[in-house]
Amino acid sequence: MTSARLQSLREELARCGADAVLIPRGDCFQGEEVPASEDRLAFISGFTGSAGVAVVTKDKAALFSDGRYTIQMAAETTSDWSCHTMPEASVTAWLKDNLTAGAVAIDPWLMTLSSYRQFQKAFTDSGLSVMKLDHNLVDVIWPDRPLPPSQPAWDYPQQYQGQSRQEKITAAITQLKDSGARQMLITGPDQLNWLLNIRGNDIPHSPLFLAFGLLRDDGTVVIFTEDDRVKSIDQNALTVIPPSDMLDHLAGLSRMTIAIDPATCPYVLADLLDGQTVEAASIITALKARKNPVEIAGVHHAHRRDAVAMVRMLAWLDASSGLREVDVAEKLLELRAEVDGFISASFATICGSGPNGAIVHYRAEEGSDSEILTDTLCLIDSGGQYLDATTDITRTVAIGEPTAQMRHDFTHVLKAHIALDQAVFPKGTTGAQLDAITRAPLWAAGMDFAHGTGHGVGCCLNVHEGPANISKRGTVALEAGMVLSNEPGHYIEGQYGIRIENLLVVRPEDGREGYLGFDHVTLVPMDRRLIDLAHLTSDELRWLNDYHARVAEVIRPLVVDRGDDDVLAWFDAATQRI
Repeated sequence: MTSARLQSLREELARCGADAVLIPRGDCFQGEEVPASEDRLAFISGFTGSAGVAVVTKDKAALFSDGRYTIQMAAETTSDWSCHTMPEASVTAWLKDNLTAGAVAIDPWLMTLSSYRQFQKAFTDSGLSVMKLDHNLVDVIWPDRPLPPSQPAWDYPQQYQGQSRQEKITAAITQLKDSGARQMLITGPDQLNWLLNIRGNDIPHSPLFLAFGLLRDDGTVVIFTEDDRVKSIDQNALTVIPPSDMLDHLAGLSRMTIAIDPATCPYVLADLLDGQTVEAASIITALKARKNPVEIAGVHHAHRRDAVAMVRMLAWLDASSGLREVDVAEKLLELRAEVDGFISASFATICGSGPNGAIVHYRAEEGSDSEILTDTLCLIDSGGQYLDATTDITRTVAIGEPTAQMRHDFTHVLKAHIALDQAVFPKGTTGAQLDAITRAPLWAAGMDFAHGTGHGVGCCLNVHEGPANISKRGTVALEAGMVLSNEPGHYIEGQYGIRIENLLVVRPEDGREGYLGFDHVTLVPMDRRLIDLAHLTSDELRWLNDYHARVAEVIRPLVVDRGDDDVLAWFDAATQRI
């Protein structure tokens, strides 16, 4: 199938006079999740990962993604494709190696201003140039392309907001004026949804309404969407302009200084506004990341309810045999659906048993998943979208009897997890600094992992959000109120994968002015069978026992309320002091 599609694409490539075309995973909103109508990368290549880009020339096809998807890329593509892991490999380097000269076609709606500049710089003195298309080549060869989202937006319930629309707009305008701009182009739908206190159902796993917006210094917000999609939401401070009129409207603002975020602003919009913009990271992203007290309370409440679903699933898994990976994913979705305030999964559940656990973002699907065999490990990474928060948790469990090596590896991942959870750090500390602290126990044992240690998490928004992250490239300082994940891991290709993930809230450190620490909000037992006490210090063992005591204190009453004696017995055994 991909061979025929590649041939059709190459015919379109020849018609437009280009020598190569870029096909990114993202849509014009640059989110991890895209509507089915925008998933061009999957259509052309078969690759279903959440990040990546394809390059197709007259005789070659190359696929690029990060270390999470190295194994998955190879598994999902045919021999027509060569697969490359970033950042070791780069798209621009590949293009320069495979084309001595020529035009590389892009859809300027799908490339941000920052990315466009990077390509232009990389192509300097190379004989290559960027060709901006006025139509998307993949769309031309996609006859049964799904229709775009059309469901209406809905107002986010007031009891979960913590701040009104007007309060958020006022806070944003205060910072906007400091930048010297009079208006701000909002190119991230999660930013627009947060600012207006609305949500939607346009994409899987994130309750987002997809639209661009424009914040004006008079306290109003333009939303570029069809009128019938927003007629049922609060109209306060809102102006609705159809997407078909967006370019004309922006072109009419020639005397206005407009703030844009180069990392998310499509090149086509930045080019239209050239000469009248102030470039900076979105002020809304930073405001949104610092959760208010109502949001933090919601984070705690949602994680407690979510924990019960996780406990029920883990007890069921322990008592079952002959299961397949899809069975676990479906069971977890079924149990979460019973939880108050549940909207959807926050991403496609990763249930990887044995070798599949080493595929960092493996997705079990009907017909291609594996049976969960005994005497191996099963990695389950999942989460839920609730009205009051977004959850994300990973637990790795033993199926049968774990080997000494499995216990050694799990315990060292646990040590890394504890190192971050216990970290106390001065204000201004970046994610990169905390990443090194987390990895130190693994490095000491000759172990490491290819993904980041932690990512920001929204409140009934994206499960991955900025601006902060805990990784080798994390340059943003953590601030009180941010919610981030703590998920070190270890992966042995062909054998198993291990990851332990809790969510943390950044808080001021008691009694230490100018310092911050973490509160863990995820309260689910860790598999005692995989812990080798010989590798834990007394402080680490104390942390583990304190953690399980806290899990028992908070979650046990909720398990008791379920009235399931078998689940309660499993829970009590799982949280016993070691």
